[in-house]
This record gives sequence, C-alpha cells and structure tokens, in this order.
Amino acid sequence: MSEFTLQIDAPYISCEEYARRTGITLRTVRTLISDGRLPIRPKLKSKERPFINMIALVKEARDLAEAC
Repeated sequence: MSEFTLQIDAPYISCEEYARRTGITLRTVRTLISDGRLPIRPKLKSKERPFINMIALVKEARDLAEAC
C-alpha cells in the first residue's frame, strides 16, 4: 500500500472558484451539484449559496486510490 499526502487550502470553495480551478464552466459545476456528483457543504436554508466540499472530494480520491 502506498501513501500520499494531499493538502487543501480551504475546506469549502465557491462554485465560481471551483470552476476557475478546474477549467470547467460554472454551468457545468451547477449541473454536477444538481446531479449529486459534486459534494457541497450542507445548507441550512434552501436559498443559501452552495459551497463545494473539498474535504469530501479528497476523501473520495483517497478511497478510490486505496481501491486500486
């Protein structure tokens, strides 16, 4: 089993920032959220802005790497 370390600069980032970092459109980011393929921080109110849950993405990447 190999080990790796990932560092994230923020646990949650805006949709706009995620789109900028990944090079995908904001519309695609919103579609991925709607489809449940991109994890977001739980919202307390339905009108709140969604924030991408970077911690969940790192955990998913770790789990996939361990499965290989």
